[in-house]
Amino acid sequence: MALFSQSSFKATGIKSLCWRGDELVDWVGGGRAFAADGSERGANVRFGYRFDAATASPDGRFAVIYQRLGTKALLLRDGRIVRELERSFYHADAYEYPVALFNSRDGRVLLAHCPRDYCRIDLEDAETGRSLTESPDRKPSDFFHSRFAVSPKAKRLLSAGWVWHPLDLVAAFDLAAAFADPRNLDGGPDLHTLFNPALAEESSACWITDDRLVIAASAEPEGNDDVEKGSGKRLQPRGLAVCDLLQQKCLQSFQLDEPAGTILPIGERFVLSLYRYPKLIDLSTGKITHAWRELRSGLQVGSIVWNSDDDAKPPPMAFDAATNRFAIVNGDTVTRIEFDLAGS
Repeated sequence: MALFSQSSFKATGIKSLCWRGDELVDWVGGGRAFAADGSERGANVRFGYRFDAATASPDGRFAVIYQRLGTKALLLRDGRIVRELERSFYHADAYEYPVALFNSRDGRVLLAHCPRDYCRIDLEDAETGRSLTESPDRKPSDFFHSRFAVSPKAKRLLSAGWVWHPLDLVAAFDLAAAFADPRNLDGGPDLHTLFNPALAEESSACWITDDRLVIAASAEPEGNDDVEKGSGKRLQPRGLAVCDLLQQKCLQSFQLDEPAGTILPIGERFVLSLYRYPKLIDLSTGKITHAWRELRSGLQVGSIVWNSDDDAKPPPMAFDAATNRFAIVNGDTVTRIEFDLAGS
């Protein structure tokens, strides 16, 4: 069983959370930083806009602050503004802003976002702003990209977005192929033809290796009556499926009592489910090994979150896949959870 340690401290008015080494930083709040014991270094600046979320590069040096259901964002380096970012207005008030910062295989910090159109992914050098995926021949498929995630060694990028009518689906892209030919970022969400033949709604996903990902389904009924429902391992409503892109097969699948919502990888054996409250799920059994019922993590299931009540919105949270650390804000309390997988 996975072991964990847990601690908490008091702080008021936190608007976002990102890891920077052992510190937690509120970039939306101007760069407030909190040590493990809760001691605080104050904000450096006040951003006079409706930013309400942030994501950071693995080393914490670069960050993007953005309006979750808006079009505006800022790229920061060491807390200073590098440049403004923007996405299409089209349905921007309905679904999460698509953005991620990650380390390329050659060590650069890269930015993935959709500055041209809701359906077009572009990759840039964060330091210089140089586009790495410019091409006059690009014709992206009609897909609303959202909630980007990069695999552990930057081999692949996934987008947990949606298509019109609406239906949440997951798409995955080979980054080396995209750098060689940017048109490789323009394909549609075809993973369901491999792992989801009955077309359950793919509400979220995360990488556990560079070639394996976990896909979570909403509670919506399946949308393909022509598929035999009881045959084979596949994603099912309220389910999780472990899928291997190289083998082109579903390795494990099971149903839960409720949707998993947003999922985060804890090593290769566990995921942290964030629907209602954090739950650690063992991917070998589908069983919950620990639940933090005292923590509220929101009711988000997919990328479309418009008209959500305040109680349903996710609070500020931070996750570091490299060190298996998670932090969450509830009211004026920040809880840090650090997982130790040595004995799992």
